[in-house]
Amino acid sequence: MRRRGRRQRRIKQRRRATAAAAILIAAIASVFCYAASRGDDAPEPVIESPETETATPPTIEPVTAAPEPTKAETLIKSMDWDADESYILAKIAMAEAEGEDTEGKALVILTVLNRVWSPQFPGTIEEVIADQNAFSSYGNGRYDRVEPDKDCWAALALVQIEHWDESQGALYFERTPEDGESTWHSRNLVTLFIHGNHTFYTEKEEQDGN
Repeated sequence: MRRRGRRQRRIKQRRRATAAAAILIAAIASVFCYAASRGDDAPEPVIESPETETATPPTIEPVTAAPEPTKAETLIKSMDWDADESYILAKIAMAEAEGEDTEGKALVILTVLNRVWSPQFPGTIEEVIADQNAFSSYGNGRYDRVEPDKDCWAALALVQIEHWDESQGALYFERTPEDGESTWHSRNLVTLFIHGNHTFYTEKEEQDGN
């Protein structure tokens, strides 16, 4: 009877061990199934870090040298005068060169401007024209009596807008003397050229400086 009891106990122990092992295996299997359902075995996605934004450098325009002035721009200096001074220039062109062509009137205007630009003479258009004994038409009253015609305004535009200058820096002009006639201008100045009925001059030191 004792042997039979021991045998039964051993059978029960084996059954318990088998049941425990089955439970353990089932538990492990359930763990794997749960993990598989969550995709734990799948490779983790690669999360790329955002690229660091770099500031775009400002566009730097190349520095270009200012264009060299043309010969006309070098000859024609400041053209910054107002409407009143424009009228004065057109008026002196009428008073001194009414019978001359457009370029002849422009040369009278340029002679006035050459004086304005020269340190030897007053620094404004009105002062140059009103300077004592500078222009005979201003002294004898003709300047006050005349009004500029269309050609005088065309002469002014030729100088101011087109930058025409064939004056050679003339500072004086007079009606061209007769052959053999001696005038203050011909004796004391350097003759530059003749245009129409006028001869244009400059100072002797001015000519020597060129």
